[in-house]
Formats: sequence, structure tokens, C-alpha cells
Amino acid sequence: MKRISAALILVLLLPLSIISQDVDGLLDLIESGKIDSATSIISELSYTYPGNPGVRYARALIQQDALVAAGLYKDIVRNHPNSPYVAGSIMHLGEYYYATGLYIQSRTLLARLVREYPDYPEILNAGNLLLRAGLAARQMDRVYEDLETLLQEYPQYSFDIPTELDLTRVRGRSQPAPVQASPTPAPLRSLGSDVQTNDNLSRAAFTLQAGAFGNYSNARRLADQIEAIGYTVRISERPTANRTLYVIMVGEYSSREAALSGSDMLEAALGIESFPIAMD
Repeated sequence: MKRISAALILVLLLPLSIISQDVDGLLDLIESGKIDSATSIISELSYTYPGNPGVRYARALIQQDALVAAGLYKDIVRNHPNSPYVAGSIMHLGEYYYATGLYIQSRTLLARLVREYPDYPEILNAGNLLLRAGLAARQMDRVYEDLETLLQEYPQYSFDIPTELDLTRVRGRSQPAPVQASPTPAPLRSLGSDVQTNDNLSRAAFTLQAGAFGNYSNARRLADQIEAIGYTVRISERPTANRTLYVIMVGEYSSREAALSGSDMLEAALGIESFPIAMD
């Protein structure tokens, strides 16, 4: 009985081992810059292993549209929490949010990364970006908490600690820690380049409604976040019986299908739900 169980386990694990080898080889191609070969292999693996997080991770790495890439990374983090690609997905999402000016979201993700994935090979880069994101978000208390975690949990690294931080506020530190200059992480992609074209605008028939607020300041705050990733946003006033609503309208699209695609990308990037409406 034990032999049968061991054989059964081997049969079940063998396909997983094959998938892992295929994905590892694919990631090696991407890392070496052989994107054309990687693209061809991704198409084959997507058919053979539909929904596999490793294949989706590889697809995100070569994706030219940052919004689509962000959606793929989010899918891995949310739906494949035990995948070995979660840490890398969190890192890329943190970079993406930082590049688009969403510093609070970036800091939250990177803080999770340095606390939950100590073996992640790019932890030095993650820690450096974590501190900068916290400073940009003006979350000073969180910044010092993050700095304390980095210094205590990763003494083997020399993080690039911003000069404006007072290290005496970190428990157990009275003298500045050694610092090491490190390159600023590059933005994930060129953002917003594929959101709209002049041709789309000339034949616009639909737009997206992304929210309606009774308070203009709340509407403006959300509109600023959407604009930060390259969309065109309008805030229109809609009178009601008791008050005026401030409605956020995003983009202009030639068809309902194009608008739905834009809605999917907006939700993938910022978690914002929207729906198409016909333009007047």
C-alpha cells in the first residue's frame, strides 16, 4: 500500500516539476533579452498550462502595456498566494504604483514584501524603494517602522537610507548606519502610451463612469489617481433632487468593447470599478 501511495505521489508531482522547468527556462530567456523566443514559448505554454501563474508572470514581464502587466501581477498575488512568483509580482506592482505616484499603495506592498519574503533576491532594491515611497507618501511614522524592520531583519545589507531620516528615532541606533548608494529602480513601463489615440478620440462613442460623489474634493482625489496613470478624466456635474453629484468620466472610446477593455485595465491598475456609458 505504501509503494502504491509513493508511486501515486510521484505521478502527481511529475507534471508540476515539468511545468517548473519550462517556466524557469522561459524566465531565463526573458532575463537574457531573448524576447522574441520567449513570446513564442509563452504562446505554447499558455495553451498547455492555461492559468499557470508562472506563465502569467512571464507574460507580465514582457508586456508592453503597464496596465495589463499590473493586472497579471495582481492576479498572481490574489489568486495564487502560494506561487513562487508572488514576491516578484509584489515587487513589480510596488514599482508600478511608485512610478504612477500612488505612493501609499507602493509602500503598503513593499512593506509586505520585506516582512513576508526575506529570501527574495532583490530585497535590497525593495527596501530602498520602500523608504522612498513612505517619504513620498509623508507617512513618517511608517517610514521609521519600515526602517527599523530593514535594519533588524536584514543586517547583511547596506540600505540607501535617505539623509532626511533621523536614525536616533530607530530603537537601538544612536549612530548613522553605513549606507550604500544604489540605483533608483526604473519605472515598470512607459505608462499611458496605449490608453488613447487621436483616431479613437475622433470616433469616440463611449466613455467610462468611474464614480459619483456628493463631495467635489473626493471626486477630484480619485480623478487625480486615474490621471496619474495616463487617462483623460472629466468631472461632470449631475443635479439631483437634493444635491449635485460629481461624476468621474474616464477616457473616450470608439466602441462599447473598447470601453469594456479600458474598464478592465483600470480595475487591474487601481482596483477601480467602472462601466461604459454612451456619449451625448
